[in-house]
Amino acid sequence: MTTLSELLRERGYVYQHSSPVEEITDGPKRMLYLGVDPSADSMHAGQLMGTLVLRRFVEDGHKLIVLLGGGTGMIGDPGGKSDERNLLEKKVLESNTEALRRQLKQLLGGVDFVMVNNADWLGGLNYLEFLRDIGKHFSVNEMIKRDSVRLRLEASEQGISYTEFSYMLLQAYDFLELHTRHGCDLQVGGSDQWGNIVSGVDLIRRKTGDKVYAFSWPLLADKTGKKFGKSEGNAVWLSGQKTSPFDFYQFWFNVADDEVEEFLLKMTLLPKAEIDKVMAAQKADPAARAAQKKLAYEVTALVHDAQEAEKAKDFKNMPTVPAGKLRDAITDLSTSELRRLVEQGGVSVGNGEKISSIDAQVSSGDIIRIGKNKFYQVL
Repeated sequence: MTTLSELLRERGYVYQHSSPVEEITDGPKRMLYLGVDPSADSMHAGQLMGTLVLRRFVEDGHKLIVLLGGGTGMIGDPGGKSDERNLLEKKVLESNTEALRRQLKQLLGGVDFVMVNNADWLGGLNYLEFLRDIGKHFSVNEMIKRDSVRLRLEASEQGISYTEFSYMLLQAYDFLELHTRHGCDLQVGGSDQWGNIVSGVDLIRRKTGDKVYAFSWPLLADKTGKKFGKSEGNAVWLSGQKTSPFDFYQFWFNVADDEVEEFLLKMTLLPKAEIDKVMAAQKADPAARAAQKKLAYEVTALVHDAQEAEKAKDFKNMPTVPAGKLRDAITDLSTSELRRLVEQGGVSVGNGEKISSIDAQVSSGDIIRIGKNKFYQVL
């Protein structure tokens, strides 16, 4: 029988871990938690991968806490970002939190999990007491060595505000709080969260003497190396209102041949043996794009449903625009936004031919692609 550690390695989910993976995953069943950022009203593709990691843990008998960052979301996490995030109003955060709650329930299906909001304890913290009881355990020398902080200090003219710098303490405190309240002994997350996660491991050891664990998976990134995320401007949303099921399907259908096996492993629930068969068919006839078709269908069915995935396969459901000048065909973008995308090489037609002007002619039968996941058929 395959162990959880073997399964996680097989799917490419293992990146960093505070102890041997087998100790974390294959021994006593743990109470693990993942923090979810509520600064948008939908999760994106990178977070879907994390949700599937959680699913593997729960299916193996581990218990799950989903922590919604209603408190830390008002601060902002510097990890993996090039700029300071805009702080959100409380009402916006509350609305986003509720939308994410519904989305997580759908994606995790019948899985039993605990959901908490760190605003419940962070909102009532006394600043002086927090500095005395928690801040004293953190070395600024060590904090600035963390990648999430160091990269911002080295690469950005703006640097990092004290507000975001303090985020590490708050996330570590979350782990301590969940350990105290729920017996949580494992925090998981993307690799950009590693510094924050291990800070919580260290804080719990210092405060209680208990051993807890940390585990991270590699970030899902595009070809430029940027992670899939809302703050990076390349998000593929899980909400059908933000990225339509058709565009969502087309995004996965258009992944490169050298990426498709990785995405089949990380973004679907298909058994490895079935993925191997799909990749064998892909190798025998790359032009048929069997792997891309399978990937697009499986991910769309997982996020939306099988009916939407079937509809998305049919190009008759692609949004249509009239023939003529590009600027007259694409009406759901402003002229300035369309011009910017054209100048950046983000608009193509046919087999990837770049469009160089918003006055370029598009003809009946053309397929226009804008960015990574917006497609239009020219009538």
